[in-house]
Amino acid sequence: MFAFGKTPNVCTIVSYIPDKTPNKNVLMASTMHTDDEIDPDFGDAAKPSIITFYNMTKGGVDVVDRLKSEYSVTRISNRWPFTVFGGLLNVGAINAQVIYKNNTNDLKKRRIFLSDLAKVLIKPHMIRRGSIVTLPTDLQGKIRCLTGGQANYAPARPQEERGRCAYCPVRKNRFTTKTCDSCGRKVCGDHTAKTILRCHLCDENPASESE
Repeated sequence: MFAFGKTPNVCTIVSYIPDKTPNKNVLMASTMHTDDEIDPDFGDAAKPSIITFYNMTKGGVDVVDRLKSEYSVTRISNRWPFTVFGGLLNVGAINAQVIYKNNTNDLKKRRIFLSDLAKVLIKPHMIRRGSIVTLPTDLQGKIRCLTGGQANYAPARPQEERGRCAYCPVRKNRFTTKTCDSCGRKVCGDHTAKTILRCHLCDENPASESE
């Protein structure tokens, strides 16, 4: 027993109840089959072509399920969008390896292919990270190794020379990297004007700038 439902040139659905298992209802949808054709090879069994075609090619479905389970990006989760997205990534990785094999005739091990694929996908991000000035040196080395030296490293900021504050007593031995914009003397925070970087003498006597 079977029943069809069709959308012209779009999709065909079928409801099929096998004679041997009358309590089992098989529901299938196909965008490949556009008619209600019955497979003539099964005679009185009258199986729809959608059912017989699936039975002939379902080995591919089993292979995909096995490959997905071997290296999966999904985790146990109650969030169905995450599960669907993880499933799409798993199938996309399988399709990518099939396309790669057909284009290059290079049959890589799946683990190696997935590792190379991940590196290619994150390479643009690593190159962007290379422009971060404050990136630790060891991390810069790893990025340089993974990107083949293509990371755009920003030039290191020049470090200002440290010197003893010109206005603090020598016994305080206070060093600073700040320099007065007017007279060029080293000046600590206690002797810096609040508005711009000037020492307190230049801020109180602007005329000394021209001397």
